[in-house]
Amino acid sequence: MIKILLAEGHTVVRNGIKSLLEKETDIAVIAEVGDAESVLKWLTENPAPDIVLTAINFPKMGGIELTAEIKQLYPAIKVLILSRIDEEKHILQTFKAGAMGYLLKSVHADELIFGLRQVANSNQRYLCNEIALKLLDKLLQLTPAHADGVELPTDISKREIEVLVLISQGFTNEEVAGKLFTSKRTIESHRQSLINKTGTRNTAALVRYAVLNQIIG
Repeated sequence: MIKILLAEGHTVVRNGIKSLLEKETDIAVIAEVGDAESVLKWLTENPAPDIVLTAINFPKMGGIELTAEIKQLYPAIKVLILSRIDEEKHILQTFKAGAMGYLLKSVHADELIFGLRQVANSNQRYLCNEIALKLLDKLLQLTPAHADGVELPTDISKREIEVLVLISQGFTNEEVAGKLFTSKRTIESHRQSLINKTGTRNTAALVRYAVLNQIIG
């Protein structure tokens, strides 16, 4: 069970996120608070959650400062940011502060849940598809074309390439599952398998790897 401490200043938004997460059998929202100070107070009085899922704009202490405090005081707790801000500099600051994931509030429900599972179970950072593809577009303008002679994985299946193409086009796991007539969990499994086979760390790196090495066009 992935235990979540949810921090969100808007009650309606917080209730919506909690309701969404509680539909999953492997995720439990063990507490919910409305500001950063309440997160730190709760952590001093209760057993640690696996993940603090937090917004970033609070009246006093902001999400970046909160993340840094949590990583200093409770290094085993993972912090995942859920924000409307998509500025690269801002996102970089959160990861430097110790965040393990960053998702926009506009993400589909299945991507939010996938990101939580990715961070909780694989101990890898997660960046939502929308931001990952935006950064990929920028990287492709700066990175030279793929050089001949690069040794590519030989065990990537035809189905995994189909999944990879759809991921690169910005489709969510649920949307990819619908297009390929399979389950969302199967797509999640394919995505993780691709990350493992290519030695990449997240979706952005996976798609960039596939484009630069001409696995996809």
